[in-house]
Amino acid sequence: MTRQHLLAAALLAAGVVSSALAEPTAYTVDCARGQTIGAALARGDARKPLTVYVRGTCKEYVQVTRDDVTLVGISPGGAVSGPGNEAPAIHIQADRVFLQDLDVSGGAGAVVVGGPFLARMTRVVAHHPAAGAAVVVRQGELGLDDCTVMNAGNGLQLGRGGSSRVIGGTEIRDNAGSGIYASGNSTVVVGGGTKILNNAQHGIQLEDGSQGNANGAEIAGNRSGVQATSSTVNLAGGNSIHDNREHGVVAQAGSEALLSNNSIVANGLNGVNGYLGAVLVLSGNDIAGNGETGVYCRADCTLQISGASIHDNMHHAVLVMLGSRAIFNEPVTTAAGNGWEDLWCGDSETSVDGVDGLSVDGGDFFDGSVSAGCTGFND
Repeated sequence: MTRQHLLAAALLAAGVVSSALAEPTAYTVDCARGQTIGAALARGDARKPLTVYVRGTCKEYVQVTRDDVTLVGISPGGAVSGPGNEAPAIHIQADRVFLQDLDVSGGAGAVVVGGPFLARMTRVVAHHPAAGAAVVVRQGELGLDDCTVMNAGNGLQLGRGGSSRVIGGTEIRDNAGSGIYASGNSTVVVGGGTKILNNAQHGIQLEDGSQGNANGAEIAGNRSGVQATSSTVNLAGGNSIHDNREHGVVAQAGSEALLSNNSIVANGLNGVNGYLGAVLVLSGNDIAGNGETGVYCRADCTLQISGASIHDNMHHAVLVMLGSRAIFNEPVTTAAGNGWEDLWCGDSETSVDGVDGLSVDGGDFFDGSVSAGCTGFND
């Protein structure tokens, strides 16, 4: 046999071996019969994808340390219940781990992604951990699709640069802390149909250089809808932020809030509240019926606003004070039906631009009443 024929034969054999190794393995675990997911994970060739079908409730700590594992609950209900708070109910420590149609509770966190791994949850209910958050992501990346995350400390908690994409009608609700809590340069993207409801703290809380993005979500019944501290929040259209007990959106301590085409309605205090060096960039939002002011910018805050409808708030449409700045751009922002003066400037250190008589280029992009105390940038 020639060298070329030998090489071809070797490559063909390698391909057959590789194909064999890639063939998935599947096991069914019947928890009512004393079988365990842990034992199933230890079976077979760790180089092959593994699917474990779960019947009944397995009361164990599940530690996934091999790549390409899928855990699937069998109807009418496959479940994992961590027996205490010594470890997570499901601890993901490997790449490409998928959870589907499972009920997960108990443990020190119901589901924890414990490193720089990729994981996904589909139609999973994560709830009632014995301690901590329902779902935790440390460094890794987790997708949630049509999941329910509830009755925990924080609902979804991200840290150490972790990231998560929340889509497909996922609900994060009824947690004692925040619905989503991101710290340490973490990132969360919240997609259309997601509901973040009735959490004792904030709907989305961003800390320490984190980033939050939301589109088409409902954020209601929380302490504040969204709070960013030294972080960036981008609410890019179609979000309904309503009936939160305090503010709709808070940006503080140098945070940047980019808000476009959202409904920010009927929150207990201010619709949008920026202070301590915050930057607010607002475009095309409906800000109405809030318990205090529509947009409150104070303490070295910068507001750039265009195309907003700010109406029927109990106090002002826009309030700027304590060395802050408000810049109105086209299209015109309209204010009507608010309880006090539409645009109120709280002190002589505050400047506005784009208002009739207070514009460096003569533009007037605010339709509403203006307090006599307002001054322009060149005054």
